[in-house]
Amino acid sequence: MDLRNRRTVAARVIAGVALGASIAALATACSPGADYPAILDHPAPRADQPMNPDQVKQATDALISDRNRLSAANPQASQQPSTPATTGSTRPAGSAAKP
Repeated sequence: MDLRNRRTVAARVIAGVALGASIAALATACSPGADYPAILDHPAPRADQPMNPDQVKQATDALISDRNRLSAANPQASQQPSTPATTGSTRPAGSAAKP
């Protein structure tokens, strides 16, 4: 074999080894079950119970109280326009008047 054929064969062997290594690495990284639970696994039961209606009302009242207290401390944050500003009388630049 001449030098050119040897280089071609060597390049093909190196490319094949690199391709095989990349496939092996990909197969290892994407193996099933690596990061996911089994299909029939169920989550553990909750340790705490859902809130009853009295607890929900108490939490809601606490949130409303905090919101009102913070709004009173920063009056500019609570000032919002009740209706959006309209620009019905102003036409966009370059537009013609409608007949």
